[in-house]
Amino acid sequence: MNARVLAITAALLVACGAKKTNIPPPAPPAPVCGNGVVETGETCDEGAANGTQGGHCKADCSGLPKKVSIDGDVFAFFSEVKGPRLQDVQVSVLEHPEIIVDAGVDAHFHIDGLYEGDDVTMVATQSTIVATQTATYTLGPNGMQPFSMQVVPTTLFNALSGLLPQPPALDQYCAIATTVARMGGSLFAAQRQGMPDVTVALDPPVAPSSGPIYFSTSVLPDTTLTATTIDGGVLFYRVPPGKYLLKASKNGVVFNSVRINCTIGALINAAPPMGPLANVSAPDYAKGLGRADDSYSASTDALCDQTATCVNGSPSTNAYPAATQASCKAMFRNMWSYVDPDCDASTHVRDAAQTFFACRGASCTNALGDDTVCASEDTAFRTAEAAYGACVAAK
Repeated sequence: MNARVLAITAALLVACGAKKTNIPPPAPPAPVCGNGVVETGETCDEGAANGTQGGHCKADCSGLPKKVSIDGDVFAFFSEVKGPRLQDVQVSVLEHPEIIVDAGVDAHFHIDGLYEGDDVTMVATQSTIVATQTATYTLGPNGMQPFSMQVVPTTLFNALSGLLPQPPALDQYCAIATTVARMGGSLFAAQRQGMPDVTVALDPPVAPSSGPIYFSTSVLPDTTLTATTIDGGVLFYRVPPGKYLLKASKNGVVFNSVRINCTIGALINAAPPMGPLANVSAPDYAKGLGRADDSYSASTDALCDQTATCVNGSPSTNAYPAATQASCKAMFRNMWSYVDPDCDASTHVRDAAQTFFACRGASCTNALGDDTVCASEDTAFRTAEAAYGACVAAK
C-alpha cells in the first residue's frame, strides 16, 4: 500500500472516530412518579402513599402539600356565649392519634403539623363531659379558623337522653347531632343561629327509629317535629357504625353535605357553622383570613366586642376571653367571604345582615337578648336571606 493510500485511510479513520465521539449519550430514563425513588425532576416520592393524606408527597411528586394549622374553641352546650369556659379539655385528631393538645383556660386550642388536603376529625375529652367527636373535614389552603367544637356535660346528656323514645345505647351505636345554620349562625353570639323548615337525612339512610329528631325553639328534642325550628338543631341516635353524609334540604336553599364517621360509642356533633350551612355549597372554614376591613366586618367586629364586654361585666368575669372574641370576628369574616356578589347585588343580603348585627351589637340588652330583640331587623334579614338563597340555588 503506497503512502497516498495510507494517508487517505488514516484520514478516514480519524474522521470516523471524531464523528463517533460527537454522538450524544443515551437519555436517562424518565422518572417514574410512584416508584418510591426520588429521581431527576422529582422533589419526593413515597410510592403508593403519594397524594394521600398525612403529609405524603403530592401525587405528581413535586413536593409536600402546604403546611396548615387549626385554631379552634370548645363550647359547653347551653353556656356557649355566657360561659364559663371549660377547663382541662384535651383535643385530639382522630386521623393522627399522635396529635393531642390541651385547650387552655380560655378553651382555645391550636394544632400544627397538618397539611392542606388532610382529613381531620376532632375529639374533645374532659372529666365532666361526654367525649365528643366532630364531623370529618378536609383542610383547605389556610387550614381552619375557627374550628367550633360544642360538647355536652354528662349530666345534661343524661337528662336529654331521658326525653328520647329509647336510650342512646352508645355501647352499640353512635349518636349524631348538628345545627342547620343560617348566615351568621354560630356559637359566638346570642342571636338565633338556625335555619327553620329544613329536613335532614343521612346517606345511606337509617331506620326511622334512629331519627331525625328535631329540636324545638326551647332547644329540646321534640319527636313531633318534622323539620328544624329557628334553633336549627337535629339529632340521629342509635345509628349503626359506618360512614355517612349528613344532608339538609329546603326549597330555594343550597346546603353543603357533612361527612360523618360513625363509630360505636361516639357522640358526634357538627356544631354551627360547621354543620349544614345555608347557601354555601363548599365552605372554606378559613376563607375570611386576611379579608380587608369594611363596613360589614365592622358591624360584626362590634358585635363580638360588645358580647365580650357584656359577658365579662357579669359575675363570671372573663367568661368570654380574648381568644373567643378573636374567633368570633374570624368566624364572621368567613361568613362575609361566602357571599356571592352577583346574588347580593339584587337581594342586598349583606346590607340586611349588617343592619341586624349592628342592632344586636348596640347594647348589652341587645347583644345578650332573646328573640324579641331587633325583631324587625331580623325579619328583614331573613327575608333577604330567602331571596338570596333562591338566587344561589338557581345558579
